Amino acid sequence: MNGNEKDYSKEEMLLREMSELSPITYFDAGNSIRLNCYADTFVYHKASGRERNLVAMRFGGYPEQVRAMADALRGGAGVEAVIEDHNIILVAQHSAYKRAITHDGVYAEGTMLALDDEAGEMQDDNHTEVDNPKAKRKMYIFCNEGDTDSLFAELDKKTAVPLIPEFKDYILDEAMKRNILVPLEVLSASVRFDAYMLEMQNDEKEMEDIVNDGIKTGRISIPKALKNGSFENIESVSQYLNQYGITIADRIRKSFDPLFDPAQEEISDRIKRINGYLKKNVGYSLYPAQLAVAESLKRRLDKAKIGLVVAECGSGKTKIGSVALAAHQGGKKAFNVVLCPSHITKKWVREIEETLPDTKAAVVYSLSDINRVHNEYELGKKTMYAILSKERARDGYMRQPAVVYSKVQKAYLCPHCGRMIEMDLVEDGTHYTVRADQFFFRKETTQNHKCSECGSVLWSAVNPNDRRLCHNKWIKIGGYGFVYRDFAHRHLEKTKDLKVIAKLEEIIANPNQVFIARGAYVRYSMSSYISERFKQIDGVILDELHQFKGDSGQGDAMETLVGCAKKVIGMTATLINGYSSGLFYLLYRIVPYLMKVDNKNYENPSSFNVEYGVTETTYELEESDYNANSRSKKKRTRERQLPGVSPLVYSRFLIDCAVFLSLNDMGKHLPDYEEIPVELELSKEIKTEYERIETSFRSCMNQRDKTAQKLMSSFLSLMTTYPDQPYDHEPIYYPKSDATVIEPKNLSDFDELHEKDVATLDIVERKVKNGERVLIYTSWVKIDTQDKLKKLMEEKGYRVAVLEQRVVPEKREEWVQKQLEKSVDILITNPSLVETGLDLNAFTTLIYYNIGYNLFTFRQSSRRSWRINQTAPRIEVYILYYKGVMQARAIKLMASKLAAATLVEGNFSDEGLAAMSDCTDMTSQLARELTKGITGEVEDVAAIFKRMAIIKDEAADDVDLSEYMIDYDEPASEKTVSVLTVADKLKRAMELAKQANGMKSSQKVQESKIYEYVGNQLTLFDLAG
Repeated sequence: MNGNEKDYSKEEMLLREMSELSPITYFDAGNSIRLNCYADTFVYHKASGRERNLVAMRFGGYPEQVRAMADALRGGAGVEAVIEDHNIILVAQHSAYKRAITHDGVYAEGTMLALDDEAGEMQDDNHTEVDNPKAKRKMYIFCNEGDTDSLFAELDKKTAVPLIPEFKDYILDEAMKRNILVPLEVLSASVRFDAYMLEMQNDEKEMEDIVNDGIKTGRISIPKALKNGSFENIESVSQYLNQYGITIADRIRKSFDPLFDPAQEEISDRIKRINGYLKKNVGYSLYPAQLAVAESLKRRLDKAKIGLVVAECGSGKTKIGSVALAAHQGGKKAFNVVLCPSHITKKWVREIEETLPDTKAAVVYSLSDINRVHNEYELGKKTMYAILSKERARDGYMRQPAVVYSKVQKAYLCPHCGRMIEMDLVEDGTHYTVRADQFFFRKETTQNHKCSECGSVLWSAVNPNDRRLCHNKWIKIGGYGFVYRDFAHRHLEKTKDLKVIAKLEEIIANPNQVFIARGAYVRYSMSSYISERFKQIDGVILDELHQFKGDSGQGDAMETLVGCAKKVIGMTATLINGYSSGLFYLLYRIVPYLMKVDNKNYENPSSFNVEYGVTETTYELEESDYNANSRSKKKRTRERQLPGVSPLVYSRFLIDCAVFLSLNDMGKHLPDYEEIPVELELSKEIKTEYERIETSFRSCMNQRDKTAQKLMSSFLSLMTTYPDQPYDHEPIYYPKSDATVIEPKNLSDFDELHEKDVATLDIVERKVKNGERVLIYTSWVKIDTQDKLKKLMEEKGYRVAVLEQRVVPEKREEWVQKQLEKSVDILITNPSLVETGLDLNAFTTLIYYNIGYNLFTFRQSSRRSWRINQTAPRIEVYILYYKGVMQARAIKLMASKLAAATLVEGNFSDEGLAAMSDCTDMTSQLARELTKGITGEVEDVAAIFKRMAIIKDEAADDVDLSEYMIDYDEPASEKTVSVLTVADKLKRAMELAKQANGMKSSQKVQESKIYEYVGNQLTLFDLAG
């Protein structure tokens, strides 16, 4: 078989010529059980005598016999098979198979397929070789008969040792000679294929030896390998890229053919014409890098539905996306929707109308607004953009289960046809249909959405005004889902969430109380209305795409709009940021076909997380009595996801639909940007008290009970804020006790200035004297920093404004503009309030009085002033921290995490690579360092930030931007304008009403004219009202 010499006995050769179905029998004499089925395919490994180790088998018979046979095999039983008059015993391994059972009329078909061993998994008697790299594991490979290419490809998937096709013949030959790759016996009356067992140690040393031996003996070689000594002076990835980066980039260009190459191709005239309009309208044009991205995106839309822009904050994504969509639509009238955060809706209106010719935009807050904007689009000749906030797009009426529980049938019934609702269960590949229980209706899914008998929807709107107990059988508990109140007690075993348990106990204790679901609006979802009312829209732009990652209402709204749009543009600065689980749903919404090709089931996000995310599995070890030194029992106790997403997500799902842009690509058109850490000394008295708090924290964290986890957040918060405000802090108490863990001393007051206050004032005085404005960030709002800074600055004569959370997001840009009109010198705010969307170009110096632990917030807020339309020559960001306390550790950790974040943009550094390898969140890392007493040096923090500074090259040649635009001239032809009378408008209104209801109109609506209304005439909306 495939070149492997093996002598078969006469009996074995007869078995391989199996030509008919073979009877298989399981007999349990003790329980008088006999099972009979027929098999047409066997895969096994010969053991001894008549025994064979079963690897795979396909068999059939009556459903109850097939199911019982599958259960017996999974239990480790042996069965007897008669093949061409020869009897053999097939011995199964306990719980080591994937099984699938399908029904076809009277008969059923079962398949048993051996599962690969996993490194360190349970072995015999629930024992495992803990952390033993030498332990053997078995894996199985199936391929077409004689197909060595497929065999090698599957082998490559099973091992982490890098293999290339040129190694194929040598690797297969050596693996079989060394009994690593063992051919299995395949007997089949229906299909012909080969099967192999791959048996290696956990550390895969056998495969490494094969490759190393082949290279040493010259039987294989790495194509185009560098000569010996090429890597002698390379000690880091950064040095490697510095030396070979050009070669790597050249190979990438040869391997991937971009849709648009700005070095070889011209920008299209359509984009140049729009750029000319922008120049004429506002006095500036897009830069070459922005135009290249817009051209690439336009070409993507010309051939596909979805294109993505992954561009840094401040790079002009709004204009790039709108220009690309307009260029694709070719000047034709279109109706488009923008989905964005609420605080930048008005910014979108302004940017669209100043960028695109013959285009209007309007923010829509209600269904009537949508109708108004769409009617204006239909009546006019301009392209219309409906700007919709992601919060309003999501809001709609909540739905609850409409099924009715029958006490007689003990089942949930369809409210329309009365049929019992059933649900499918899958256990080890076997499908069962059973009565649906209340857990089936916790959340609305494709499985429980409709009745399988009559097709009626099994969910109805929640009416928050209906207080009748009979209409409140289903109770919503936050993100947990719906609970049937009569059986609420059954959910106590399904969750460990303390908040959910508390709510369940409240429901159980109050059987006659009506519980109104929080967030149950009497409102129709705007995204659903757009989809159902207009059926299809021309385009949708999704701003801040990363905010639609989770399985959430906003994500569902985005999915609805994507489904009804002809073309979709997604825009974000940080697409891969956080956990793989959120990205799973986003990818299914934008590239579902690629997810299907990758065998990622929508109902099983865990498989995606395992392959592309970071999962921490916690095991509980129990020593065995007989030999504690050799073996241990291992019990899996918990799995949780850690932050981190594999870069493979880009290459497998996004490489053909995404275009990337960094502010560095703007070159000379941007001001200099530098983040400057400022280290300060803490007073001796405060430092001593801080060390007492840290010692107490370390003592608590070293306890082995659950106290440590419950106190960690309180301690970290205290140690972060105490140096900035060494007074008015609450004591920390033990959980469920009045006993005090520690009570911080009051060593100062509101009026006393400390080193940070003096340093902040010094920076402000220098910058304001130089004619600049200063933005001060304070991340910890529970302390009085903002009030203290405001008082200090105002006493020095500066005009100060504080942006607080009570200013609603959609009015923050307008609020900031009003403060600038009042000639404000200093703006104080929390960075989370301005992290997305707002342009704060007026503030050229930023000061972080303190920082939080959210890398995304820091990175976004620090660049609010570093934009492409910034006219100042330099932006400086000062980061203040005290030496020798947790603030210093946080700054160093933030610096390394920032370096890691820039890796995906092609900015490599050793600090970034080291930080990327650690997937723990910042809070956990700080707690770990403090607990272990690690004395991390921070002297290199300034150097790390200095390396990340962006200083433009003054020697770079200026670019002539005129070649990237075509002068825009207004159309010369006269437009026909008709003034409608009330009678004409009534007739027009009736036609539009028929269209809205999906009715056929007897008259066609004329679109060749622009209608202008006389000021005192009624509009369509007046008539509708």
